[in-house]
Amino acid sequence: MSAATRSLLLGFALTLASAPSLASTRVAVYAIVDAIEFEPSSFEPERAWISGTFVVPTPVSSGLHESPMRGSLYLSVNPGHPDATRRDWEALRMAAGTGKPVGFGAYWMSCSKSRAGFPHFPDSADSNCSFEATVQTDRTRATPEFYPIPGDEGVVTVFDHSDDLCPRFGRPSVEIVAALREAHSPGAPRDAVPVCAEWVGLVPSSDLPSVFRIQVRDDAWADATESLLLNRVADVPGLKLSALRVECRDTICHIYLAFPTLEYQESEGNQLVANALWGLPAFAQGGRIIGPRDAPTIDYYLQRRSPR
Repeated sequence: MSAATRSLLLGFALTLASAPSLASTRVAVYAIVDAIEFEPSSFEPERAWISGTFVVPTPVSSGLHESPMRGSLYLSVNPGHPDATRRDWEALRMAAGTGKPVGFGAYWMSCSKSRAGFPHFPDSADSNCSFEATVQTDRTRATPEFYPIPGDEGVVTVFDHSDDLCPRFGRPSVEIVAALREAHSPGAPRDAVPVCAEWVGLVPSSDLPSVFRIQVRDDAWADATESLLLNRVADVPGLKLSALRVECRDTICHIYLAFPTLEYQESEGNQLVANALWGLPAFAQGGRIIGPRDAPTIDYYLQRRSPR
């Protein structure tokens, strides 16, 4: 096989299938809560103003979060989980004013309930999108948004789970929490951020695209790995692609995918591809995803576990 980029054009559409949850993070929202106010009262409240500094999910993403923002979340009781919502709110009330970071809510929500909606996809109710929340800076114009589905752990106060250190994609929770602390209290003393042992000696995920561009090709490894990745993605039940390209070099592979429409990519395609690329034994965790802007495309960068 030549060293040129392998390309596979897919002119087929398989039957749509839902995929399992692929969260690379334990919680939807990271926060340092300064205050919480309940409406109409603290007795079985229906809504809550939560003020402080927040890191919320990036809309329509897989495990990604925004930069820290100061402001408020105006949230109403999750209609499917009223008791669990209020238990979380009580835990957030106890955390308010302590300066301690917390995490709450499930990262995923039904695509059918997201702002994008995807009403033209009949199966969107069985597909997952990242939870959406607005950090409010003007209370006079805010309308309440549903609280995320409460997590099984309730409000998380300790970030030492494996996904906190070595997530599939996106930043480790420990790094998000460190950025949250700095945004809330700039210049305050900080402990060293724990490092994922599996990433030692590897290229940081943020640098994967730039390092890929300057790497030379290891033909033996690249040929075999390109075939592996092409087959892995092309064989996913329910995945619709208009283009798939894979190129591997010395230690890093670049996977380019184009979907039929942006709506399909956001409601179904991203999740199916993430599922296909997760857990490959030859690769380290912590890849890089460059998501779409105006076109239905996405770029993945993965690196092998033991670089030469």
